[in-house]
Amino acid sequence: MVATNLILNLLSGIALALMVSVPASASDSDPAWSPDGSKIVFMSDRDGDIEICIATADGKNPQRLTSSPGRDAHPSFSPDGKKIVFQSPRGGRQPQIYVMNADGTNQVRLTDLPGFSGVPDWSPDGTRILFQVNLAPTLDSPHWQIFVMNADGSNLRQVTHDKFNDQVPKWSPDAARILFYSDQTGGNEIYTMNPDGSDWKALTKGGRDSHAASWSRDGKRILFTADAGHGRDVYVRDLQTGQETQLTANAPGQGVPYWSPDEKQIVYTFRRDEKSDVYVMNADGSQQQKLLHD
Repeated sequence: MVATNLILNLLSGIALALMVSVPASASDSDPAWSPDGSKIVFMSDRDGDIEICIATADGKNPQRLTSSPGRDAHPSFSPDGKKIVFQSPRGGRQPQIYVMNADGTNQVRLTDLPGFSGVPDWSPDGTRILFQVNLAPTLDSPHWQIFVMNADGSNLRQVTHDKFNDQVPKWSPDAARILFYSDQTGGNEIYTMNPDGSDWKALTKGGRDSHAASWSRDGKRILFTADAGHGRDVYVRDLQTGQETQLTANAPGQGVPYWSPDEKQIVYTFRRDEKSDVYVMNADGSQQQKLLHD
């Protein structure tokens, strides 16, 4: 009887450990295409902790690239596809910017800042990295500003110098403008500016709480998320005509939506009931389907 109880207790402990370490249903989010369109990099808790993972463009063969306590997030490929930049809160510190090879090897910290540093983006020529930094002591009342540095972490400088929250910077294809969103009007709207932080131009003025955006390859359109009353949906905006098209409906999203390199598909994050999934759809919003499966 004692031996039986010991075995039952042991099995119960193993089951509990498995329940704690492995989520019942994984959350995958923040997908980004590789430059050649063959891979998708994303963040996931499918192994029990939020890590950077990679899969083929059809969602198959997912593999974990990082293994560090904390939320490794917001991965982005270098223009040549050989490296991935991301944020990570390693060593008990605020999240910093890291870079690694596309296979997960040689993970190197690039920043050493007192504030939360994250959401990095490579310049088109691969020489610089944009990212955002919280200059406030905590995240309770953040003060996000945009920074830039060389791809090796040198020559760090602050791009925006204002009292607003400026977030999720993205280089234009020709590196002449920076796309981002800011709450300078009270609600979040999308803007562009010069790389030195000058000449802000508002792209959205709908009062819908517009968020993260990305460029088309020719720089003439953007994808972005905006609150349509039930959560953030994905929109496309023609920058020449100002015409906007809503691509998703009743599909609350988060993070940055991206066109595939051939611009035939869009990858995005679908979030509902505290769980997120990576979805893909055609560029016109048709055939929306889950890309990654647990």
